[in-house]
Amino acid sequence: MRKEHTPYITDPITRQPFELIVLHEANGHVDAGILVSSVSWYPIISGVPRILLHSMRQEILKRHKAFFITYQDQLPPKARQEWKSALADTNEQSNFDTHQEKTADSFAFEWKHIYKENDYEKNNFFHFLSPYVKEKDLRGKITLDIGCGSGRFTKWAALSNTKVSLGTDLGESVEVAYAMTKKMPNVCIIQADIYAMPFNQIFDIAYSIGVLHHLPNPQEGFLKLPAVLKKDGQMLIWVYNRRNNARALYFYEPLRSVVRHLPKPFLYKLSYIPALCVHAINQLTHLLHELGAITLAKKVPFFYYANFPFNMKLNDAFDVLATPKSNYYYVEEIKDWFKNAHLRDIQAYEHPEAGITCVGTHG
Repeated sequence: MRKEHTPYITDPITRQPFELIVLHEANGHVDAGILVSSVSWYPIISGVPRILLHSMRQEILKRHKAFFITYQDQLPPKARQEWKSALADTNEQSNFDTHQEKTADSFAFEWKHIYKENDYEKNNFFHFLSPYVKEKDLRGKITLDIGCGSGRFTKWAALSNTKVSLGTDLGESVEVAYAMTKKMPNVCIIQADIYAMPFNQIFDIAYSIGVLHHLPNPQEGFLKLPAVLKKDGQMLIWVYNRRNNARALYFYEPLRSVVRHLPKPFLYKLSYIPALCVHAINQLTHLLHELGAITLAKKVPFFYYANFPFNMKLNDAFDVLATPKSNYYYVEEIKDWFKNAHLRDIQAYEHPEAGITCVGTHG
């Protein structure tokens, strides 16, 4: 992270600003450091603030043992003691935290080992935001990408000339996102939990694309999010549609329940089968386009993927098979979420590829 981004982040427990302690700095980034509040501290590891709570925080302390060995003499006494306690702790996680961690690890594998950046991501980003947010709407704004994954959409928000674009994710995919965006002066990537976001009311636009429907309690997670918006700020989400989505409900989900327990490397290879099937079906879409049958081409299954490179189809196939849980919703349910969060000017659009984009305004 960059020093100038520190004021955007707050302690999720107290909502207080942080004091930044720099342990190592290079090329304008704090590669290693500590964010300190009156009641807690959070490490900055490999350029990314790791602002997690409870058992997920303990897991960070265990996973990044090298960081603490390297800088242990520079850590506050409280930090050293907590790290040693984390290494000795063998308590079982709650079911909720276990689900969160498994989901985060699944996506981290996907973004680290499968995803490849491509020329279609800008169109993909604004497709998910459509028809409510366009490129010009992001200029000069403070934006938040909730569940940023590889950082692909955080990047395209920043390239729309935002004032600053922050991206958060629960898993180790934040390291992929940081690598993708570290040369961009208006981007900050943070490892954080949707259920305990480290921000006050600062954002003009916050969006979560394809994330909430994987949570252990999606509505509860969503209700936490409007608290990051400034007055008249916009919240936008994209989730799976239940309506007209029999293929997902009665084929993908039963299949997922069986194969998601397989080792990730094997599941990755298995994902080539559905990806190749989609790629083959897309050839029919291309043929119909060439023949001028545009309306008919849009009725072919998976037409949305027709212009995407094969790797994106492989990435999404793995997503479908590996994620621990997916939920599907009617648009009426999602609009009720926004009403219960006291958002106004609520609008929702059902995309042809079985997704829902919904937007509302805070204040």
